[in-house]
Parts: sequence; C-alpha cells; structure tokens
Amino acid sequence: IHGWPEDWHEWRKMMPLLATKHTVIAVDLRGFGESQIASTGYDRKTLAEDLFQLMTRLDYLRATVVGHDWGGPVAYAYAAIHRDAVDKLIVAEGAPDGPWTTKQFAPLLHNPLWFFGFFEIPDFAEKVLAGHEKEFLDWFYRNRGFHIVPGSFSEAVITYYENSYARPGRLATSLQLYRTIDRDIADNTELSRTPLTIPVLAIGAKYGLGSMVAESMRQVARSVTPVLMENTGHFIPDERPEALSHIIEAFLGSSTAPEDWSPN
Repeated sequence: IHGWPEDWHEWRKMMPLLATKHTVIAVDLRGFGESQIASTGYDRKTLAEDLFQLMTRLDYLRATVVGHDWGGPVAYAYAAIHRDAVDKLIVAEGAPDGPWTTKQFAPLLHNPLWFFGFFEIPDFAEKVLAGHEKEFLDWFYRNRGFHIVPGSFSEAVITYYENSYARPGRLATSLQLYRTIDRDIADNTELSRTPLTIPVLAIGAKYGLGSMVAESMRQVARSVTPVLMENTGHFIPDERPEALSHIIEAFLGSSTAPEDWSPN
C-alpha cells in the first residue's frame, strides 16, 4: 500500500523481486493514480475497507499486508478490522495515529514535516498551489531531507508522479489523507484497545522516522519486530528496494527478528 506523494508505482522496483516467491498486489488508493476520485472516504478505515473488498473480489482471503508512509496506517486498519484476513503486517516509515502520536512525533512536526499543518487547512493548499503542483511536488522528490540515496527518483519517475498529481482534482484529493487525521486518532484509539496478536514488522529509516515506527506500532500490537535501516531516507522502496525486499523475505520466512540493516 503506497504513500504520499506516490501511487502503486512506488513498488515498481520491488515487485519483480518479491514476485519470484509471492503474488504481489500493488494498488492505487481511492483517488490516487488511476483510481476514481470520491468526495469522501479518505480516513484509514475506509481506505482499508476498499482494499479488503478488492482482495475478497480477487479471492485472496488472507494475506501479508505491507504499507509505506500513509500506506502503513492503512495497512494497520486493514489488519485491525479484518483480523482473520492478515497473517503478518509490515509497515515502513509510517504508523497509525493515536493519542500517542503528538509526543512521539513532536520533534519532526516543524522540520521536515512542516507541511502537515499547511495541508490540513480545508481547501487552502490546493488553491495556493493551483498551477504550481509540479514545482511544489518536485521539492519532495529531490529533497535530501527525505531520501539520501542518489538516483532514487529518476527524471522519468519524477515526471510520472508530477503529471499524475497535477491532473484536475488529484492533488486536492490526496490532501484528504491529512484532513482525516483526527478521525483516524479516534478510530485507532478504539482499535488499539484490542492489540494485534499477529507478527508485525516495523521498519524505520535512519534519516526518516527511525525508531518512532516501532514505538507507535507497540501501542497497537503485541509482537513487534523493529528494524532500523541505516543510511536510508524516508522513501525506502525507492532508495533500498533490494534491501527492503530481503528484510521482508526474512520476516516472512522466519519467526526470528531480522537484524538492523546498513549498506556494505
């Protein structure tokens, strides 16, 4: 499950690697990529239900669910609501919001996550950025504060995402992820009262959310394996696809904890 500002394409490097042993399903969330825009339904529970219905339609009644960035809390909602449908949960650089969030994420709220408050103001960011969506998004794909591995985003991939988000209504729709955080906090407060019992892999990047991914997942799950990826930024699937695929494979194939990862 992808995050922002991306779509299913963020898994382009990992899908061939994981597909040698698994069926891999990468989708566009409601309103993203080639999915239809809806006027409502961008809270994590509703997005998770979209994906559960898709998996049911495809006759995959049980799966390992993997989410990056905002895909992480969507993946959690999927597992928390449909507990018999998920055997293992993997979240990378993203975790569910709850009463625990403000304290843990306070150090990041100003730098580099200053844009959260900007996005949360209803109907504001899309008006300010109208006609300049590409220039604005360019900052995220090229900013070394978010990814530190050179060449993680090729010019062709940057163009792909910028063109996708610049289409009418697409940027505004994507911002609903930020405008439903209060709803998610309320939902997760209730869901967390019954912690997940399935194995959970919580992956943080040294130059991203780091240990906060595991710390957040421990608020909602009993069996959490933390992994910290050294010399890596927020966009792990783009920066370290081979390493992330290896970590996932190790977690799926063993009950032992994968070791923290660092480049050779």
